[in-house]
Amino acid sequence: MPEAPLRNLTPEEIIAFWTDGAVCARQVMPSAWIDRMATAVEQILVSPGPAGQQWKRDRGFAHDLYMYTFHKDFRDFVFESPAVLLINQILKATTVRFFYDQLFVKEPGSTVRTEWHHDITFWPVAGEQVCSMWLPLDPVDRASSGLEYIRGSHRWPNRFQAIAINFDGEPFEIFPRAELEEVPNINADRDQYDIISWDFELGDVLLFHPATVHGSGANISQTQRRRAFASRWVGDDVVFTNSPAEWLFPGTHELKRNAPVDGPMFPVVWQEEREA
Repeated sequence: MPEAPLRNLTPEEIIAFWTDGAVCARQVMPSAWIDRMATAVEQILVSPGPAGQQWKRDRGFAHDLYMYTFHKDFRDFVFESPAVLLINQILKATTVRFFYDQLFVKEPGSTVRTEWHHDITFWPVAGEQVCSMWLPLDPVDRASSGLEYIRGSHRWPNRFQAIAINFDGEPFEIFPRAELEEVPNINADRDQYDIISWDFELGDVLLFHPATVHGSGANISQTQRRRAFASRWVGDDVVFTNSPAEWLFPGTHELKRNAPVDGPMFPVVWQEEREA
């Protein structure tokens, strides 16, 4: 059974998720989980999974995917931590399935930037009941590469190419899709956008819609690490699109285009109890 969070989300936080596209929930994750996952991240940095071994790991940046498939602490976080209970306060689903987890580490002085992007354009799923949780394992502010979001951008009709990571002017495009628009030059015209961000303390979590445009700068702090990982969750209305078809599932699957997500690639984590 999942552990209870330190507190439930407030109605205002739930409304902010759906209207703004992102919300910081203060002091909801127990410290024992923060400590446990921080230790787990250090283990992943030493022994990354298959995706992490292939990723460009330099300039103070490390990344990995699907940690829950090969590391017990990440798997326990999915099935035993308060995460799913917080997620379903947002989704209000009858069944919550897990999609994947993703590690992001920016060491002090890392020059790697996360470009403005939204996640949904490189996910092979569609639906409204989708939520990401970004869990910082260090205090985070803008200097240490705090995330920024454009308020309400999850409701924009536009969808943009996914150029997410920039290694000192070397952008890394994720699953190129020529039919999509290029992301506007947001940094050159920041005053024209409603940009929101937060400083994070341990125990805070960030909940956001995958269509919300977001990014972060380099870690210009010379002392503060920025270790964090995102977990991705889906509810009842989410279907498999197979676009992009290159998505890196950690195994084979029998998912059909436009069918509800199902099977071991999207394990059930929580299900509403029904009367007999």
